[in-house]
Amino acid sequence: MRAQYFRGNVFVGNLPPDLTEDELAEAFDPFGIVLSAFIARDPETGKRLRYGFVDIATERAAKHAVEAMNGTEIGGHSLDVRISERPAKVKRRPPARSSGQRPGRGVGPDHSHAAAEPQPYRPAAPRRRQPTFQVERRPLPRRV
Repeated sequence: MRAQYFRGNVFVGNLPPDLTEDELAEAFDPFGIVLSAFIARDPETGKRLRYGFVDIATERAAKHAVEAMNGTEIGGHSLDVRISERPAKVKRRPPARSSGQRPGRGVGPDHSHAAAEPQPYRPAAPRRRQPTFQVERRPLPRRV
């Protein structure tokens, strides 16, 4: 069974009721490598919903697929295709430390156990990799 919180990079809405996940993947195959296709289901009843997600290998291919597939008819239904909006990641801030106390052990406003408010997602700055090799420079012998 697929992950319950799967989110591909392309949202596909207004799907025909009889369309399978394999057929959905095949429809997007001309635009790039389709990593997965998922049609949403109601968690309580298991009934198929009319939308799904397709995960395409590159962002460029996903954008191309959106431009080409939006408004296309499959099974008499005009598809609503767009880039999926991923939810912002929620980061929890560690409670402020006061002298001599371990985090989360104190009492008071700085150490409440209530859930932290969601913070807007800010991507981390890319880390600079250290080279795995070292270049040795030496003079070449001169030809006479």
